Amino acid sequence: MVTLSQALQIALDHHQAGRVAEAEDLYRRILGADPEHADSMQLLGVLAAQLGRLEEAGHRLRRAVALRPAGAGGLSNLAGVQQSTGEAERAVRLYGWALRLNPELADAHASRSAALRRLGRAEPALAAAERALALVPAHADALANRAGALLGRADAPAAERCARRALRLGRGAAASTAAAHATLAAALAAQRRWPESEAAARDALAIDRNNGEACEVLGAVLAKLGRFEEALDAFAAAERLRPGPSLWAARGTALVAMARPRPALADFDRALAERPQDAGLHWNRGFARLLAGDYADGWPEFDWRRHDDRAEPPWRRFDQPTWRGEPLAGRSILLYAEQGLGDTLQFLRYVPLVAGLGAQVVLEVQRPLLPLAAGVEGAAQVIARGDPLPPFELECPLMSLPRAFGTVVDAVPAAVPYLRADPVRADRWRARLAGSGLSVGVVWAGNPRFPGDALRSPRLAGLRALFDVPGCRFYGLQMGAGRGDLAATPLPAAFTDLGPEIADFADTAAIMSNLDLVVSSCTGPAHLAGALGVPLWVALPFSPDWRWLLDRDDSPWYPTARLFRQPAPGDWQSVAGRMAAALAELAQRFRPLP
Repeated sequence: MVTLSQALQIALDHHQAGRVAEAEDLYRRILGADPEHADSMQLLGVLAAQLGRLEEAGHRLRRAVALRPAGAGGLSNLAGVQQSTGEAERAVRLYGWALRLNPELADAHASRSAALRRLGRAEPALAAAERALALVPAHADALANRAGALLGRADAPAAERCARRALRLGRGAAASTAAAHATLAAALAAQRRWPESEAAARDALAIDRNNGEACEVLGAVLAKLGRFEEALDAFAAAERLRPGPSLWAARGTALVAMARPRPALADFDRALAERPQDAGLHWNRGFARLLAGDYADGWPEFDWRRHDDRAEPPWRRFDQPTWRGEPLAGRSILLYAEQGLGDTLQFLRYVPLVAGLGAQVVLEVQRPLLPLAAGVEGAAQVIARGDPLPPFELECPLMSLPRAFGTVVDAVPAAVPYLRADPVRADRWRARLAGSGLSVGVVWAGNPRFPGDALRSPRLAGLRALFDVPGCRFYGLQMGAGRGDLAATPLPAAFTDLGPEIADFADTAAIMSNLDLVVSSCTGPAHLAGALGVPLWVALPFSPDWRWLLDRDDSPWYPTARLFRQPAPGDWQSVAGRMAAALAELAQRFRPLP
């Protein structure tokens, strides 16, 4: 006669060999003979979890824990079920209980790392994964979770290396391999390697079609690639498999990329209900509100950017309080640039308004803008970033001034020009640019270090159709890496490259002051032209930066601007075609009468 212990061993052999029906039958028969057989209760719960019967698994495993409260394995397995049902906080507590009973349980350390990652706690997740690896150096799950934790620390290259090692070690273990592929996909996405990321996510789903992390990453990547309907399908699958803040944050960001800020706000709101102090989520919600034209609620959210500890470079901290709109008469205040050159150029308009409140203004800008900013009205002192700061009583970054002034879309301070070209330089360029026909300056690319530059920059080839419009003289104002396009693009005699002659932004301003029109991508020179009050046409991607709003061809920030938007992601041909048609009409009107 077979004993219960022998029957359990036979059942376990079936289970490990994948003969789940035979194993389940024996577990149940053992429990029929002894309803309080803790091992069979636990293993039947594990089997139910493996088969996706999570409610039954939870019931069985809770019963097993009740039968054997000091059993670390039962607690760890129950934690795994809680984790699978989205109860990550409870899973972390149960793993902790199991590990107090048995600190050497490497599987529990590895799984606890995954649960901590789910809660956005990157540092404890990393420590848990490294504890598992100290116990079992070739633990594939721990490596995959360590990769995810490294990703949470914004170390995508290290996460990629770790995920690839997990894949090498996890061959044959479907769950480990799928998780490692999903984490690899996320690491590649963080490095903006979209096609590789898509392939890794699909590898994960080929192994485990219920891998929610892979669905989430795939949705985000497809949105970046402009395949919006596919992205929404992937997010819907992720919602079914693992709803939570990370999904809602990812989908909200994707919806912004789809130029759908209102539904994005719903996702950001759901994520913030669970993570109310997440600075990145608040910042994203602020971006969505501003893009939608909701400035009143957008500026306070946008100010959360200053609390993002993961920002590179780190946000500056001052002992002096931040000015938020209170009386300023007789006080000194530091106004300072914080992000790109275009941001600084856009928000210098507020300097005279601050001075008009009776403040002594110290203005700090990026060094390339110093010659241009030296003439800003209202600045008592203008210095370059990195120079010693004089004494001051209050501080405010330039991009927080709209909040302090309560700026709304219908009341943007848009009197132009608020920047002026140096008259000596302008006179020097006037003779250089003299000629018949319409004079048009062109800028086709932004800073390649900006994460979205590939989407926002049409490049020279994208605007090439403009140069065939008769009656125009075209002047290349492009600086930086975008100048590499010149060698690969055939250009007509009507095009003159001024780049080698431009020393700084003050030179660019002097040139622009002598042009009839500036055509630019969304980058610093566009803001310079707008600030100078020069006629400006801006080529915008399908999902533009928040400052350009949606569904309009004018800008409340720049009265002389006209906006040309992509009808679909990547469609610069349509933009250039509409610009060329408008330019031909303008050139015809500009042509002097015989």
